[in-house]
Amino acid sequence: MISIIVPVYNAENYLVKCLNDLRYQTYHKLEIILVDDGSTDASGQICERFARADSRFKVIHKKRNGLSSAYNAGLLIAKGKYVSFVSSMDRVDEVMFENLISLMLKTQAEIIICGYIEEDFGSNSKYIGPHQVIEWQREEALQKELNRKKQYGFMNNKLFLMDLFKQPPSLRFDPTIYLFEDLLMCIQCFLKSEKIIYTPTPYYHYVKSPYLFTFSSFITDKENLSGLTALSRVIELCEGLAGINVVKLKEQYMSFNLELLMYAYEQKISHGWMVNDLKKNLYHYRLSELNDKKLQMNYLVARSSLKLSYLIWKLKRKDQPSYDNDN
Repeated sequence: MISIIVPVYNAENYLVKCLNDLRYQTYHKLEIILVDDGSTDASGQICERFARADSRFKVIHKKRNGLSSAYNAGLLIAKGKYVSFVSSMDRVDEVMFENLISLMLKTQAEIIICGYIEEDFGSNSKYIGPHQVIEWQREEALQKELNRKKQYGFMNNKLFLMDLFKQPPSLRFDPTIYLFEDLLMCIQCFLKSEKIIYTPTPYYHYVKSPYLFTFSSFITDKENLSGLTALSRVIELCEGLAGINVVKLKEQYMSFNLELLMYAYEQKISHGWMVNDLKKNLYHYRLSELNDKKLQMNYLVARSSLKLSYLIWKLKRKDQPSYDNDN
């Protein structure tokens, strides 16, 4: 049996389509765990409606405490030999779990990864192409995940052997991490695996939300700086491993820190403590560890004059992409 864990938070506009995709999978031995993480819209009622209509759906209602907490609540009651994670706003092809479990049983891998498509809300992409199966060495899988352009949903396009989470040393999401928690867990699972299989067929569909949050809306307390902690931990786990290059991840950490610092500086009346914390992170990695010359220059300016760095950032803000568009 496959346990599918679906964290749900104020997803009423997407949830029915997502749950119907799971309900009508061609593979039927499913346990679909819906974790309502303190929704204030109709999401909780939608979850209950599906549970009444199909006994494979199980619902947990809990206070809002973030994605890591929701994942852990699902893992705590999951009974499947295999586990997958689906975002409540995303879509999956009806044959996704039949094909992934077939590969899992055939190859005896611990992790099966499929390709994915990014699409706008309301669109419905189909893939036409070869159905390849590739066995990745652990180092290759790690590097591809570290270099991935999409910086969220790292757990979503995968099927995991549940033993990865339950066998010592057991794995659980860190409830103090609220950003990049999925990347951290994904890397921990890879490091614990012996065989990882990849199929480029995009059974998973990431749906771009029209209601994306921005830095200015989510910088409210220290919990939201946990993404830097997650990135730092991933770097620590991977740095020094043969064949693994973490330069891009260090650049991502420093870019993210600088962007956070600029927003915090802009709101320094309410976030003065954040400015001090983020200024310390300007020296977290040596500039010689980076390849991005522009990022090196931005850090040199920020280290010498935060006010000048902010003025330059503000002038370029309208012309340059930021994390507001990536999350």
